Amino acid sequence: MKIRSRKFDGRCAKHKGFNPATADRGAIRGACPRCHLLFDIWETSLKLNQLIRKFDPLHDDLQRPKASKAPPAPDPRQLSLID
Repeated sequence: MKIRSRKFDGRCAKHKGFNPATADRGAIRGACPRCHLLFDIWETSLKLNQLIRKFDPLHDDLQRPKASKAPPAPDPRQLSLID
């Protein structure tokens, strides 16, 4: 199951300086609905991370999968231009 493959760069058009990672819900000016939605998205992402770590405590999502360094074997059906 693939869940966290999306990067989200959301900003409120009116309040470009509002960042839910550094501010709380009280920092939202004028009960802006877009800022409230942005804050809800932030809270939900934190909850999702907690649930994933609760399900699999050894899961390390910061480490990239190791890529194979060996080149793929040539297809024996392919003719060589060098030979």
